[in-house]
Amino acid sequence: MEKYTADTLFDPPLTLFQPKTGYRFSLDPLILASHIHPGFENKIMEIGCGCGIISLILGTRHPDLRITGVEIQKTLAHLAKKNTEYNHLSGRIKILHQDIRTVAGSDIKAPVDIIVSNPPYRKRAAGRQNPDMGRALARHEITLDIFTLVRRADLFLTPRGRLCLIFPAARTDELTTALNTFGFQTGWIRFVHFLPMDEPGRILVSACRTGDKQITCRPPLYLYHRDGTPTEEHAALFQW
Repeated sequence: MEKYTADTLFDPPLTLFQPKTGYRFSLDPLILASHIHPGFENKIMEIGCGCGIISLILGTRHPDLRITGVEIQKTLAHLAKKNTEYNHLSGRIKILHQDIRTVAGSDIKAPVDIIVSNPPYRKRAAGRQNPDMGRALARHEITLDIFTLVRRADLFLTPRGRLCLIFPAARTDELTTALNTFGFQTGWIRFVHFLPMDEPGRILVSACRTGDKQITCRPPLYLYHRDGTPTEEHAALFQW
């Protein structure tokens, strides 16, 4: 029998059920959620929502939003639904247990204003694949690669809709190519560093289907000081 943990974030708390030994969320979704600033009554879709953490954070911070989370893994989709119910958000957050490649516009009442995703970050054949299939699907591009994600986003967004992602900084060129291939204009980027002396580990990107071609490079995000203590921005990730 699969075992789960009930973890709390923020104050007042948001409770999240997630697998005890399978795929568990990291800082990445917290970082991405902190950079999403939707408009009033925007419609949001989260691709690869896992246990629903980003959708839950956005739904709590912005009570006017309508959100659909799409998750291919049955166990995680079940937990995402459980999390929305437990946190009294099931009336505004819908979870689809479905492969994004087969989702139709009618399934999510498209078009949507913002699509967010913390997608698999390793190429299918890159490095040793985790024997736990849940972790493997979340980390490796087994069923979803960056080109497929951007292609599907292009189908569901409004003409001025935004695609917001967090992705490995080492794969910035691939992400840029995918966005350009499907006609997205990058609005802003921000590099995420674990320590000030480190190379960036992640890149945050906000891209629009139409918009200004000039890219804004925001100041880097540092998670820890040189002595290993958390920065103020790191601490803010855990605050409402």
